[in-house]
Amino acid sequence: MSTEVRVDASTPGAPVLHFTRRYPHPLPAVWAALTTDEALSRWFPCDVAIDAREGGALTLTFPGEEPRTAPITEFSPPHTLAFRWDGEDLRWTLEADGGGCVLRLSNTVSDPAWTANTAAGWDVCLGALAAVLDGRTERAQAGPDEELIAHYREVLASG
Repeated sequence: MSTEVRVDASTPGAPVLHFTRRYPHPLPAVWAALTTDEALSRWFPCDVAIDAREGGALTLTFPGEEPRTAPITEFSPPHTLAFRWDGEDLRWTLEADGGGCVLRLSNTVSDPAWTANTAAGWDVCLGALAAVLDGRTERAQAGPDEELIAHYREVLASG
């Protein structure tokens, strides 16, 4: 599995994080992990229910909190899923790559001071996604640790 992350600060108003990660799993398996309740709930840091269709929504339930709704803004199976979550736009695209799949995630960051935190959070989630795809049972932790956040501060500052 390989990962690339970069930040695009040219977007007016908010930086955009871009992740590219290759998984050694076929595109249909990765798509299912992005668009089914059970799989999403295993690698997202909360329980997720998804109405997987254009105009649908994700319902995200963090422990001890009221459910939040993230409207789906783009849905083109099995290649594109986009939604708006807490004022940020997230867009997931998949592309077959031999026997594997390349996942690309872009995430507008509404608060630039949280860019490294957001990158570290997705790093944890995308690692948990790899575990789900590999058939391992671990679940994403609630959030990244300070060491990982510091790592992303350095990585993103260096361009």
